[in-house]
Amino acid sequence: MIGDQMDKLFEIMLRFTGKEYSVVYRLLSMVPGTIVFLIISPFFLFFPARYLGTLVPFGLNRPVELAVMTIAVCISMLLMFWSLYVLWFDGKGTPAPIAPTKKLVTSGPYKLVRNPIELGTDLYFLALGTWFDSLSTGLFCMIFGMSLGLGYIKLIEEKELKLRFGQEYEQYNKKTSCIIPVLF
Repeated sequence: MIGDQMDKLFEIMLRFTGKEYSVVYRLLSMVPGTIVFLIISPFFLFFPARYLGTLVPFGLNRPVELAVMTIAVCISMLLMFWSLYVLWFDGKGTPAPIAPTKKLVTSGPYKLVRNPIELGTDLYFLALGTWFDSLSTGLFCMIFGMSLGLGYIKLIEEKELKLRFGQEYEQYNKKTSCIIPVLF
């Protein structure tokens, strides 16, 4: 039953592949994801992370935590904006399933890691949790966000990319790390 539903989902997603989308459509397609992943999700991740953070405190002083937060938010924004730029201009699409790229993007941050937007989002969760409470809360926010993100990537996104790009994606998948960048 679940397999049939997944097949229907992939059929729907594939209908959006290869189409030419206007700039306005592509911009609007990213609004729901931005709201969900950068505003709503942190809210739901924060409270359980804060609770666990009180059980496992790290005890770093606040200036050190704020330095970690600053570095995390800077890397996060760099990764997310760079990734969106490359998807937009090289792939002629967006990360949104309703306006996908026309080709497999393997340049820019996608040379280093298959999911730079996920990595950037997880670092953003780390920064927010640290800013609003503590580094331990931030780390739990990041872990929770990463778990949910990787679940989506493994269950849906990778299968959809295999259907769309076939062997090209399989080769890219084999040589590029999922979420931990390989810098050298």
